[in-house]
Formats: sequence, structure tokens, C-alpha cells
Amino acid sequence: MKNGEHKRCLVCDDVAIGINFGVPTCMPCKAFFRRHANKQGTSKFICEDVGNCVITYKYRRVCNGCRLAKCFHVGMKKSLILSNDEREARNKLVAINRLKRGKVPKEETIVWMQPPLLLHVKQNPCQHLSPCDQVVLANIFYAYENTCIAAKNTRFQSFPSIAHTSIHKLLNELSPMFEIFIEYLKLIPEFNNLLIQDKIRIMRNHFGNMININQPLMYSVTPTNLLVTYTNVFNTDITNCLLKRNQIVNQFMFDPIVLRVLLIIVVLSSGNCRSIDDMDMDLVCDDTLSIFSAQNIYVELLWRYILSRSSNERTVVTFFNRLLMYIFHVQNIGMRIDNYMNRFTQEIELMEPMVQSMWPRKRNDENMNVSNTG
Repeated sequence: MKNGEHKRCLVCDDVAIGINFGVPTCMPCKAFFRRHANKQGTSKFICEDVGNCVITYKYRRVCNGCRLAKCFHVGMKKSLILSNDEREARNKLVAINRLKRGKVPKEETIVWMQPPLLLHVKQNPCQHLSPCDQVVLANIFYAYENTCIAAKNTRFQSFPSIAHTSIHKLLNELSPMFEIFIEYLKLIPEFNNLLIQDKIRIMRNHFGNMININQPLMYSVTPTNLLVTYTNVFNTDITNCLLKRNQIVNQFMFDPIVLRVLLIIVVLSSGNCRSIDDMDMDLVCDDTLSIFSAQNIYVELLWRYILSRSSNERTVVTFFNRLLMYIFHVQNIGMRIDNYMNRFTQEIELMEPMVQSMWPRKRNDENMNVSNTG
């Protein structure tokens, strides 16, 4: 089929956006067929007249039965509809290929990195990324996919499973997800090579930051059960902060790398971001130089990566400022939750050992599985 021969939708004669499920269609008919292809013959898809309704872009909503029948009549194929898993696998492959080519589509780049007027896609976007940089970025992508995303698609498809009414039940359900996140960090050489006590200390010091960045990264749309849980277990102030967090993070969600690298940068910090009076958390790490050096590696890598997506360094500075504002907001949420939790020590005592060890209660460091394992 030559260019220009599929400018009209074969179903309703609206403007076609391209070939969808085998034939030229508009966006509404594409979406209609994807949602309803398996419903032919059901009560809502049987014509109430003689089965010969006129389907045009003005009247396509009048009869779902005739519209679906026409979709099949013009040649739309149900076999070409991807399942959710197949669609996600395709999107991952597209993201990986973009990363390998150093390309992000212009429309996504504009949404991803604000303000849009400062951006353009470079002719040679990889000029700031060495081959080693690209390997490290690909490794980060795969490490997160093989741990957090793999777990989300199998064990944690619905989180939380119910709307909780107590903090300890929410965090107990979160505990195995946090263990998976630790598995992601253990695939980062600079983290895995730190002293065991330093790893434990920085995990405790940045527990809230990690949760507040990783949760919207894994679930870009806040699940209903989680929204209800927020309102059940936290006050209005904290709930509003969590909802604002999700709004802020949306500007970074169109890229498969930025937040994954940011998580590493946040963890690789020897500072204490908790609002908890605990001597151990306030102690200086044993090898602060290694932690700082490791963090610096990923800060510079993120700078070069964003520079490869930007028109100039001014844009990178603007974007980094937005990332910093997001980190400050996340830290503020963590401190508010810490202050709130200080009034509910009985909740801490009911937590699973992993998450309980994030608070200064009993010595539960042995429950932190961050040691080097095969």
C-alpha cells in the first residue's frame, strides 16, 4: 500500500492514523477494536435493529454491534491484538533499542524534560556517552527489569492487595518488595563492594527516600487500594504530600533510565535523611570516601546521559534542578512520616523484621540481607 492510500479509516471514514490490526483505522476505532474484539455476540454487541446500521465518524457510537461487525468485515484481525504482557515486552524492547541508539522520540523528549522550548533531538545524541557509559546504562536498565519489574509482573501485580487500615500491615506487605529492591542494588558493583555495616547504615538512613522514589516508578498510576490506604493510615497532610509526589514524578516517567539511576545516587549517600533520634543513624560511615566516590560516578553518568538528550548544558542544569526539587520533596515526605511514626511505636513492634529494622528498636541488622552473596 502506497503512502496516501490509507488516509481514511475503513470502519468509519474518519482520518486514519495508520495500519492497525491489519487495516487503516482512526484512533477511536483502533481503541474500540482492541477493547471489544472478544465481545462479539455478547448482549451489548448485538444490533437492536436489523444489523445494518450506518457506521460513520458521526454515528459510530450509535451501534456497538454493527461497528464491531464492520471492524471484522473490513479485515481487522483479533490475532494481532497484543496481550498486556506482550505489549509490555514490546515496549521494553523499544526502550532498549532507543537506549542502544541513543535516541528518544521528539514528542516523548519534550514531555519528559521540561521546559520543552529548550529541547531538541541531536543529530548525534551519543556523543556525550562513551561505549562504557552505554554498557553501564544498559546494565542498570536490565538490573531493574530483572528484579523490580519482574517481581511486579509476577508477585506484586496488585499492590497493596487490600486497602490497609494500619501502617504495620502496609509496610509488612511492602517488606518483600523492599527485599527485591535490595536485590537490584546488589547488582550495582559500587554498592555491593561497600562495607557491610555501611550498606546497612545507608539503607536505614534512606529507607523513606528509596520507597518514595521506587513506588511510583513501579506503579506509575497510583492503585486504588494504595490511595485508600494512604487516607486510612496517614493524616491529610502526609496524604496530600504523597499525591503531590506522584504528580511531580510524572515529568520523569517517559525515560527508562533517569529514576533508576537517581535511586542509586540517593542510596549512595552517607548523610542521614531520617527524622529519628538514633545514635547509630547519626554515626559517620566507616568508609565515606568509597561511598562519595561511588555516588559521584553515577551523578556524572546521569549528567552525561541527560546532556545527550538535551540541546545544551543550560537545559541539563534546569533538569537537574527539577530532580533536586523532587528529591527535596521526597525527603520532606520521609521526615513527615518519621515524625508521624514516632507517635505509634506499637506499630513498629508489629512490623516484619526487615522493615522493623529501619527504625531504632531492637538490633535487627542481621535481617538486612545486603551481604555479598552468590
